[in-house]
Amino acid sequence: MTDKILQTWLFHQCRMLSGSTHAVLFTGPPDEGPYNRALFWPDEQRDYSVLSRVAQTALRNKQAVIKTRSNKVEKTGEPLDALACPLFLSGRLFGVVAIEMTNRSQPMQQATVQQVQVGAKWLETMILLHGSTAKEQLVNLVDLVAAGLEHEQFRVAATEVANELAERFSCQRVSLGFLRYYRVRVEALSHSSRIDQHSNLVRAIRDAMSECLDQGITVVYPVESDATVLVTRFHAQLAKAQQGAAICTLPLIKNGKAVGALMLERVADKPFTAETVEQCEQIGLLLGPVLETRRRDERPLPSKILESLQSCCTKLFGPRHLPLKVAVSLTAALLVWLSLASAIFRISSDSVLEAGVCRVVVAPQQGYIASAHVRAGDRVREGDLLATLDDRELRLEQRKWQSRRAQLLKEYRKALAGSDRAEVAILNAKRAQAEAQLRLVEQQLARATLVAPFSGMIVKGDLSQALGSPVTRGEVLYEVAPTDEYRVVLKVDDRDIGLVSLGQRGQLKLSGIPDQTIAITINRLTPVSATEEGRNYFRVDAVMDSHSDLMRPGMEGIAKIEIGRENLLWIWTRRLVDWLRLFAWNRLP
Repeated sequence: MTDKILQTWLFHQCRMLSGSTHAVLFTGPPDEGPYNRALFWPDEQRDYSVLSRVAQTALRNKQAVIKTRSNKVEKTGEPLDALACPLFLSGRLFGVVAIEMTNRSQPMQQATVQQVQVGAKWLETMILLHGSTAKEQLVNLVDLVAAGLEHEQFRVAATEVANELAERFSCQRVSLGFLRYYRVRVEALSHSSRIDQHSNLVRAIRDAMSECLDQGITVVYPVESDATVLVTRFHAQLAKAQQGAAICTLPLIKNGKAVGALMLERVADKPFTAETVEQCEQIGLLLGPVLETRRRDERPLPSKILESLQSCCTKLFGPRHLPLKVAVSLTAALLVWLSLASAIFRISSDSVLEAGVCRVVVAPQQGYIASAHVRAGDRVREGDLLATLDDRELRLEQRKWQSRRAQLLKEYRKALAGSDRAEVAILNAKRAQAEAQLRLVEQQLARATLVAPFSGMIVKGDLSQALGSPVTRGEVLYEVAPTDEYRVVLKVDDRDIGLVSLGQRGQLKLSGIPDQTIAITINRLTPVSATEEGRNYFRVDAVMDSHSDLMRPGMEGIAKIEIGRENLLWIWTRRLVDWLRLFAWNRLP
């Protein structure tokens, strides 16, 4: 008898797992072993050595094991999964089932393991029922559970179960109803694909099921003994409408709560015996959780949301669930406090320190770098030498024009002595031209030496690595900024720029000196946006109330602008509210 149950269970379990190729089930004395009695599916002709090794691993660990390997028998290279799950009876290990199937992803492997473990629970229930149930009834249980899981749609599965029950128990009609918002709804009728919830028959069946669920006990009509105190008013009305039919209605239980009812109707001359009622109750114990799980999974999303809200309200306002009540109470108190309390509202923005005045030192003419005396970061005083350009060509040019001027002066004096007025005029013009060229060369020689325009710091430029390289006229060589005059540039997000105005106060902290808080005042708003790192911002200038010797141009930090005193709840949720407003405006027609 037990082998028949195990073989039937193994058959249905493998049929429910898509992609199963073959399986083996080992059993033996509980907690003792050896577990050498084997049942195979679909036959014994296959090689079960791999499954045997996986099954031994599951027996040693007493937990489910799944391993992946390549298909070496058919030489296809297709990966296969070998799953082994131990079987327990009243907490005692009495066997293991091993199934080989096509490869699955890791989440699907976990789902498959859970499905086999649930099937193992059903097997344990059926074996425990073996002592008080006929073997035909055990086969009925397995077939009915398989029928409830075989179809993808709940209504089809429920109708198939009703048809199976009507056939096995020789019933005129079998009805399945489930609770929806504390009211019974008939979900399946045997041999009927459509159900009119407003028909008189369905209303009568629904009232009888409600009568059974209200009492929380199996109701059989007609009542066999007067000693049993049961309310059977709606059952009597239904039986009268069906020419005196015999009715058995039993509640479907899941997790200790009634989730629906199962009603069986026979002709009057075949009443339900105590043995048949017991069999139906055992069937209901298994079918209730299975069908209720299928029904709940296929509910529409609004129904799931509404039921979740009802469940939360029940936990919140009903008995027990003290941690939830405390958490909700604290949250409500926090929201009330946030809606009443207020604080100084500040806008945070990235900031950078810039010099108030910045002068550039450019190349006065084309040439080559001869020497460099400073580089970025050095402090200089007004007139300090920064760099020099190569002046050798200019020196030669200077000598050339000096010689030319001396020659023209000599010729000029000779013509003057000879009273040659025309020659004197010509030589005088040439001498003036030579002197002008000489003054130009001397000016270029003077500009070949670059000096600091004022005292400050070199913030940009390093010519020490470019000695001898050419430069062009107007090329920037150095940038010099004073160390006692700075301005703060704030990058205010475009979502916050509407809250900023001139004269507002704020605080600044620089990354280089985070221990100092510097007071600032907004003095300029630039109505031009810029994009940086995927976000838009506006440039806002501010002046500092105090300076520090540690400040350097280019230092970055965080600035906070004081807007005013606002509600705490508004401060913390304003960004979310603004986003919701934009989202709704964008989506609405």
